[in-house]
Amino acid sequence: MTRCISQLKLSCSSLSFRSLLATQFLGAFNDNLFKTIVSLLVLNKLVQGDAGIIYLSLTAALFFLPYILFSAIAGWLSDRFSKSDMVRWTKELEFFVMAIGFIAFVQDSPAGLLVCVFLMGTQSALFSPSKLGMLPEMLRLEELSRANGYLEFVIFTAIIFGTAMAGFATSGSFGNPGYLCVAVALLGVVASFFVAPLRAVGRRSAPPLDPFGPNIRNLREIYRDTPLWLSVLGIAFFWSIGALFQLNILLYAKASLHFNDLQTSLLLASMGIGIGCGSIFAGKTSEGKVELGLIPIGSFGIILFTTLLGFFAQYEAVAYVSVFGLGVSSGFFIVPLNAYLQEFSPTEKRGSYIAASNFLSNFGMLFFSFLFWFFTDYCAFHSSTLFLFMAAGALGVTVYLVRLMPETLARCINWIVLHFLYRMRREGTHHVPKEGGALLVCNHVTYVDAMLLLAALPRPVRFIMYRPIYESFFVAPIARLMKAVPISSKDGREKLQETLLQCGEQIEEGELVGIFAEGGLSRTGEMQPFKSGLETIMRDRSQPIIPVYLAGLWGSIFSHHGGTVFWKVPRKIPYPVQILFGEPLPPESTAAEVEEAVRLLGERATKRDGDPQQKAALPTESS
Repeated sequence: MTRCISQLKLSCSSLSFRSLLATQFLGAFNDNLFKTIVSLLVLNKLVQGDAGIIYLSLTAALFFLPYILFSAIAGWLSDRFSKSDMVRWTKELEFFVMAIGFIAFVQDSPAGLLVCVFLMGTQSALFSPSKLGMLPEMLRLEELSRANGYLEFVIFTAIIFGTAMAGFATSGSFGNPGYLCVAVALLGVVASFFVAPLRAVGRRSAPPLDPFGPNIRNLREIYRDTPLWLSVLGIAFFWSIGALFQLNILLYAKASLHFNDLQTSLLLASMGIGIGCGSIFAGKTSEGKVELGLIPIGSFGIILFTTLLGFFAQYEAVAYVSVFGLGVSSGFFIVPLNAYLQEFSPTEKRGSYIAASNFLSNFGMLFFSFLFWFFTDYCAFHSSTLFLFMAAGALGVTVYLVRLMPETLARCINWIVLHFLYRMRREGTHHVPKEGGALLVCNHVTYVDAMLLLAALPRPVRFIMYRPIYESFFVAPIARLMKAVPISSKDGREKLQETLLQCGEQIEEGELVGIFAEGGLSRTGEMQPFKSGLETIMRDRSQPIIPVYLAGLWGSIFSHHGGTVFWKVPRKIPYPVQILFGEPLPPESTAAEVEEAVRLLGERATKRDGDPQQKAALPTESS
């Protein structure tokens, strides 16, 4: 008997997950191959003057419409039945739709091909809630962002091959493209049988007959959870602006760059490559968490590259670079949004929530498809003008996001910068609680120690920082955004006590608080005795103390090695550093006991790899 994995969580390297990726790749390949062939056929008629732009919009609208009509039933099916069964059933449906498409190609029937576009959209609408909703049921939650990165990479790699193959298919080199579509659908059916079975998790209920009511009710429920609602709005914006872009890029390639079908497909494929690369990087950056700070970065990229397309539309090189960059930015934007929706949707309604998100997204895509017709046919907008219109929309979204999540944006930028400057090896991160409060106590070697720990952990940490460091030029902007707590011996005894007790209350409320208990930066590379402030913080608390040791930083440009800070040449970029997290200590531990635990971590690093801090110090001391 095949074992269900409702309780047994797998990794991204499992056969089941790889089979899901293969299933998704083949489906997305077929979707884009067939849809792009039909779009190019319509566009060729447009260039010849036989049809209007409205038919190009209609082709896209026929694919989006089923998501609006059938997303409610798709969500119900995903929750009511096993999501792995739904994946198999919808892949079998794809095979029959492609068989109909084969007949339409043989008959040279435009109407038949448009009907198949609608049926293909129906199959995708039924498939989507299950393929996304099964990830949290199949995988460990810390792998969710990485899995979404892989999934987006696979989807847009499939877009690359699907759109590129469409250019070859319309050239007549392969005969009837229906043969290829049917063969790929059959391979997808085979791959779906290797996805491990899952149990149904939803409650039994009557199927929804109203295509709109259930989605509206689910959206109202999502609206009560502000972060979840914002993620759904972000996904809708992404796909809506993406639909407008995909239509506009076809017109842009033909009218401004005078590309043939193959060149147009390759231009679209370059965006697919970009999204794939951006998705993988977004999954890597997330490192076991949902990293929302990537969203504003992706939005900034969308503004930049759509603006370049708007102002330099006539240059082929600018087109390829901008379309690729737009793809990378899009990967940054969509991966954390999808991961957040999957992780924080209620388990028993996850399929319905994803279906409601699809409903809103495709309603936006349908609206933007007709907006494309209105702007280009009725208002006679040039394709470059539409790119500037998209940049303006992305600008509004970006300003809103930066105001909404400055802390997450700062954490994400910090992660990128610190991973460029340092090659971090972490050990014992599992000792840091995934939720709930704790006090992190660490040795202090450089001006960027707090930033390094922030980059090494999936959770935000509020650091108690020596005020001169807090107010330093490089640290101050991030320290303020990360709500660090400045402290100084000049504050007076009462003020110091008040600050430390407030930090204890924050730990009690479930936050991570970090302190460098030496009371100042090391001037020699050696750890100094710990102050008793940590005892004040943890007085009458029940949360743990986590000892932390930073190894290898003495000698970096941000340390006092050599008697100067900053004014020395980096020995190596990225600079190797180890961050060791020890086993939790009881809250009543004394400063001396915590100091001993941190020293033991340092000795462990020394015995295993030699003391990198002492190695860094030797040249200066001998000179």
